[in-house]
Amino acid sequence: MGIVIRFPIERTEMQRLVQNLKVQEEEIKMCLDDLEALNEHIVELTAEYEILLNRVCELNQIKLEGETND
Repeated sequence: MGIVIRFPIERTEMQRLVQNLKVQEEEIKMCLDDLEALNEHIVELTAEYEILLNRVCELNQIKLEGETND
């Protein structure tokens, strides 16, 4: 019989785990980029909403809480 060579299973598993970690890391980065873009969009929409709300209040002569007399 020949000599049985044992391959380091741990090393192969370690390489697979490291590769899976890299894939997960990239997915997390993509999600964070999407989240940042959504947050920027929400900020823009909120600013536009406030402008529209202020105009509606102005047309109806409504004072919002916290507004001072100008």
